[in-house]
Amino acid sequence: MPIFPFNKTLWTIGQQIEDETLPLLNKFFEADFKRNSNIFDILDFHDEDKKLICEIKGRRNKSDQYKETIITCNKVKEAMLKIAVGYKVYLIFVFTDKTMAIELTEETEFKVCITGTNQIEHYLIPVKDLKEVDEDFLS
Repeated sequence: MPIFPFNKTLWTIGQQIEDETLPLLNKFFEADFKRNSNIFDILDFHDEDKKLICEIKGRRNKSDQYKETIITCNKVKEAMLKIAVGYKVYLIFVFTDKTMAIELTEETEFKVCITGTNQIEHYLIPVKDLKEVDEDFLS
């Protein structure tokens, strides 16, 4: 399997999107999410007291531009391991027009394809299954 170089530019953009989104997540989940200090950690934010995890993915398109959005399989697989030990895990997608999310559960299933910048396995997440992160998000 090839080793892909670390893309610091995309990583920096991702960090900025995460930093901008964190206060919104803390508000809606009434949480105190912490970022892991390891830049290669698989999932972004954890609140250990509430057993909550959020993975944030920035997007450079509007939420209705494509029928699906993608996430690497390793993130969902790691999330499933966390769910198995009692965590709630949310995937947060920050599109250019709105922020949307989905809670992963043990029953969650997505189609898989090889795609993305490095042509690796990704899950295809239907945008219609995402819920806007707004005042009604957790209801």
